[in-house]
Amino acid sequence: MAIAPIAVFAQVNIAVEESDRLFSKGTQPSFLVEIPENKLKDVERDWMKYLNTNSAKGFKPETVNGEIIMRGAQNKNVSPAPFVVYSKLLETATGVRLTAWMSDNDSVFISKALGNDKDIAANKYVRDFAVQQYREVVKRELGREEDKLKKLESELKGLINDEDKSKKKINANDREIERNRSQIAINKSDEARKVEQINTQKTVVDNTRQAYGDTNKEAKKALADLEKERKKIEGSSEKLNKEIDNLQQQIRDEERNITQSQQSQREKTAEIEKQKTVISQVEAKLKGIN
Repeated sequence: MAIAPIAVFAQVNIAVEESDRLFSKGTQPSFLVEIPENKLKDVERDWMKYLNTNSAKGFKPETVNGEIIMRGAQNKNVSPAPFVVYSKLLETATGVRLTAWMSDNDSVFISKALGNDKDIAANKYVRDFAVQQYREVVKRELGREEDKLKKLESELKGLINDEDKSKKKINANDREIERNRSQIAINKSDEARKVEQINTQKTVVDNTRQAYGDTNKEAKKALADLEKERKKIEGSSEKLNKEIDNLQQQIRDEERNITQSQQSQREKTAEIEKQKTVISQVEAKLKGIN
């Protein structure tokens, strides 16, 4: 199977856009960022935690009319004192859009226009979360793909083990067949000797039929015993031959299993190589997030 070449992932640059946007406090300067491949519920949960990190005592994020408000956020780069963050989250076709408004006094909102460079820190505050969030999503994706690879490798190992078992079964059957054939050869020699003994004993029976009464009965019994022994040997050989037939059938079955296993191994190996390519692609994507 042809393996697709590793896709070249362009670096994913998480950019924050600053512009005036409407929210509960009117139209004010905001910081907007798109977080790729995320789900709203996950971003909301983690954004709440992020806002609460090192927050002022007694404050925690709250949701009011669809806005997440944190009145005791703390980040020394943004402000030396606790500040307020208003935010909205919106799930899009490609991820989640986060819009945040920040203010020291809940009236004047941080923006580039103020000229105090707080907008740079606010931009980084939002962007750091977005990068962190996207990295976590891609890390989880990488973990899932690595788990798929482990599963495929385990399945390949199972196929190899099955082939080894089939080969061991074939070897064991070959040895058993050889033992049976050796015993059949011994039986054949024993049966030939027994036939000679029977022929000799028949002569004894014929010679004693008229002349000897009880002796003739003993000769007949000895002949019958020899016939039983010959049939027993014959029966043993027949049983061994049937066993050989069964063992050979098992060998044919195992040979088919081996053929199927080898085909499955080739297919599984191709899947593994393809999955390694997928992992390389996801690793490249993770490395490209900045």
